[in-house]
Amino acid sequence: MTTTLTPFEKSQRLEVIDLLRGIALVGIFMVNMPIMNAPFAAQTGELVLWTDSLNHFSHLFIMFFFTGKFYTIFSMLFGIGFYFFLRKADESGVSVLPVFKRRLVWLLVIGILHVVLLWYGDILVFYALFGFIMILFRKKSNKTLLVWAAILLLFPVLISAFLVFLMQLAMSIPEAAEGAQAGMLAAAESMRIFVEKALVIYQGGSFSEIVAVRLEEYQNMLGGLLFFYPNVLAMFLVGMVLARKKVFENLEASKPFFKKLLFISLPVALVANTLFTWGGLNSTMAKLDWMFVGYMFGQSFGAPALSMVYISIIAHCYYHEYFRKLSQAIIKTGRMALTNYLMQSVIATTLFYGYGFGLYGKVNFWQGILLVVAIYVVQVIWSNYWLNHFRFGPMEWMWRSLTYRKLQKMKVEK
Repeated sequence: MTTTLTPFEKSQRLEVIDLLRGIALVGIFMVNMPIMNAPFAAQTGELVLWTDSLNHFSHLFIMFFFTGKFYTIFSMLFGIGFYFFLRKADESGVSVLPVFKRRLVWLLVIGILHVVLLWYGDILVFYALFGFIMILFRKKSNKTLLVWAAILLLFPVLISAFLVFLMQLAMSIPEAAEGAQAGMLAAAESMRIFVEKALVIYQGGSFSEIVAVRLEEYQNMLGGLLFFYPNVLAMFLVGMVLARKKVFENLEASKPFFKKLLFISLPVALVANTLFTWGGLNSTMAKLDWMFVGYMFGQSFGAPALSMVYISIIAHCYYHEYFRKLSQAIIKTGRMALTNYLMQSVIATTLFYGYGFGLYGKVNFWQGILLVVAIYVVQVIWSNYWLNHFRFGPMEWMWRSLTYRKLQKMKVEK
């Protein structure tokens, strides 16, 4: 008899994982909103478009509480999902790796289309690529996984410190200082010119012009690959450890763990995210100084620490009646995470780009926060309606069907 792998049924899912995924969706959208509405270079330094007090506070609010925290949670959930794939293989006796690799290939395709057709800030491409690296860690011990996670978190800090050291060394040598200074000024001027071009093209350009400037912005973003994406792989590994320890499979028994996690993470989160927020508003990669190193330290350790604070609080609230109705609504949103993530890009780009309403650069930070809340509420309502009639979100259905090479049953049996 031949045994084949099949997707997880609803009864096999952990609700708290879908709850975390649903909450992460709104957190990611909160960070993405100002980047969808203005060039990434206009989020820091002297190029910020809105500098009045209300927008300054709103920007601080987003950076401290949201930036880097929720894609970190999503990354951790990816590691948990990988473990469940492995465990499923152990239970069935069938190798999971061909299916998992096929799943990653299709995720990569979806991510590439997302970049080209919608928005450059896609995370799916790197999730897919790093997923292949995860395969190399599948048989490593928990200790090894955590050591590698710590190395990956520290790596951007060490790289940034090394680059700043080289810059400071160059500035101390008269012959090299002039060239280094000229390079920084040229980089800053290049950023300013790009911001002006992007504002014009995104607001009123044709679809092909928007695609061209989006790919240019994506290429610019790749320069920060070594600074920001090691965090993703680190949290993949952390998620795998947490899944092995089954901390989400019995939340009641895991209460002491989450309580300890909260008290350890909270002070680190407060200090590191203060450093991250201050550095993020006053430093850029074009101006390499020691404030940039502080910013990277805050990013590398502040984001995971505050993510663990959020996870601990959510795990504590999950079983309480006052949170039950809201959590059930968000759980269904999390079950359609891929669909909702991509729909956020569809909605935002339609609002902001020239082929839609052309509001690019016209929605400030505090207005963006309100817009995120409004769109997310609609997504929660729509997700609950959809899953009352169908087993999967549209993109989840397509992804599963491609992964398992078989059309998945879609409608809910009543």
